[in-house]
Amino acid sequence: MSTKLKRIIAAVIFLLFSAALVIFALEKVSKGKIDGFSSKAAALIKAKYGINSEISGLDVSLFPPRIFVKKAVFSLHGSELAALEKCSLGNLRKMLFSDEKKLKITCVKSTVHADKALKAPFLSSKEKDKEKEKNENRRHIDLSIDFSTDADFIFGSVTQSFKTDLTVSRSGGKALFKELGEANGGTAEIRFSLKDKSASVRLDGIDLNDFHEIIKNKTSFDVSAGKISSFSEISEEKGKFLLKNDMTIHDLTFFHPLIDSQPFTLPLFRFKGDVAFDKDEKSAETKEAELSLGGINAVFSGSYSKTSKNFSIKTESANLNKLETLIHDEAFEGYLFGGTLELLAEYSQEGDEPPFFSVVGNLIEPKQLSERMDYLKLPFEYVWTNENGSTRKIFVGERNPDFTPISLIPDHLIWAVIVSEDAGFFVHKGVDFQELDAAVKDNIKKHKLRGGSTIPQQLAKNLFLNRDKTLLRKFREVLLAIELDAALSKERLLEIYFNIIEWAPGIFGISQAAYYYFGKTPFELTPLESAYLASVIPGPAKYHFMFLTKNVTENWYKSLYRILNIMNETGHLSTDDYFEALEQSIVFREPEEN
Repeated sequence: MSTKLKRIIAAVIFLLFSAALVIFALEKVSKGKIDGFSSKAAALIKAKYGINSEISGLDVSLFPPRIFVKKAVFSLHGSELAALEKCSLGNLRKMLFSDEKKLKITCVKSTVHADKALKAPFLSSKEKDKEKEKNENRRHIDLSIDFSTDADFIFGSVTQSFKTDLTVSRSGGKALFKELGEANGGTAEIRFSLKDKSASVRLDGIDLNDFHEIIKNKTSFDVSAGKISSFSEISEEKGKFLLKNDMTIHDLTFFHPLIDSQPFTLPLFRFKGDVAFDKDEKSAETKEAELSLGGINAVFSGSYSKTSKNFSIKTESANLNKLETLIHDEAFEGYLFGGTLELLAEYSQEGDEPPFFSVVGNLIEPKQLSERMDYLKLPFEYVWTNENGSTRKIFVGERNPDFTPISLIPDHLIWAVIVSEDAGFFVHKGVDFQELDAAVKDNIKKHKLRGGSTIPQQLAKNLFLNRDKTLLRKFREVLLAIELDAALSKERLLEIYFNIIEWAPGIFGISQAAYYYFGKTPFELTPLESAYLASVIPGPAKYHFMFLTKNVTENWYKSLYRILNIMNETGHLSTDDYFEALEQSIVFREPEEN
């Protein structure tokens, strides 16, 4: 090897060694500056928001330009809000030496305690105004950040994992979340403007079961299944939010004791409308939103606050067959029915007062298209079940010695019951919406003369349904009452009704009732006695005390006289019989000696 070549090799080695020393020194200096900057940033975050930040495993390299952080933890009052692991900050060369001020951050893993982070303190209004004024007088660098990570979002005991891509700048940004661990995982995209205080959210196939505990805690609805797709626009002004939303959920399965006694599945649910939220008042309200329930279109309005809950649903002309598929259970086996229904359902609860329902509507051309109710035209066996599950069989027909055909029930008894229970019985089609609405108002005022259900509705409840006080049971009762009225004559409906209802604890049918109270047959009852039997139908156990004490109260007599007066005014009780009844008193049967 020549001397010249040796000198060249020695020079190259020296230069490489010198460059290595310079790079090492620059990295040390850079790391020191980065350490100093991170300390200042941590102090600033602590001062403004009270949030502590800890960075460990900080490393800096110049070739390639890169900052690496092993772990960054953010906490508030000793409680962790978020943790970022194995994060790399890239694109430094372009950010430092070009017009493109974009920083790329990639973290292998992140954990966000979403429920805690959402409650983290923000600047007060005065501090915000000062900060805004300060920012307006400050020269800003138009810096944007691209952030990518696999993140676990924790809501209480629920953890949901998403692949997360976030782009943020001073003006706003966007975020894309894709569910991890599922072959067909849903996605969520959020775009937001910091300047306008607005955002848009697009969801595509998000599985609601993953958020079932969150939904249950926030709304009391226990959602076990459902895929949601939606597009929403959100804006905020002084703590008040406006949400413009178009949301569709397929195969929504949920449970709420107000709705039904068991989980209920909607094949399709769509909501399109505006919802206003007040953060300070913790209230929400929507007016005339478009609603689709399993293909039944409706208009929905509702409000929620700390002290009240109200909602109303108004359907368009709903096909009864389609409506039945929405609330189907075993009572509708073989159901096939024609006609449409316009319906308005309202629910309201104020404070600790019991909730109440109002259901009004218009029935158009109902028609029975099956033969499933035909067995009720003939003698049949009715099985009564009490609240404890005990049963009692009652045969509705001549072989039952206590059966009373409609021809042997006196007119004044029939009309006393109709006046008391269902004034529109002979003109409505199973459901008297006007009377039902009036009954609800009477119940609210606590001046109750009649129940809220028609005779066909009461029959539907007794023959086919349980005693649950839920919204869907009420809807099922309405549909079955319409079907009963279309399938049977009015006389047969009354005949079944008089022979199966309970008139006193353990006393079923009018024959047993007439003898139990007065020692008579139904045909022998006086108009006053008929009015009394009609008056106890809503509460045979509740009102039994009058028979046990052999004392009818003065207010109860007024109710009986009112029934008789209506019968007289409508031509179903002669004036002579009416005034004679006013002179009489209720005389109960004396108990038989053993």
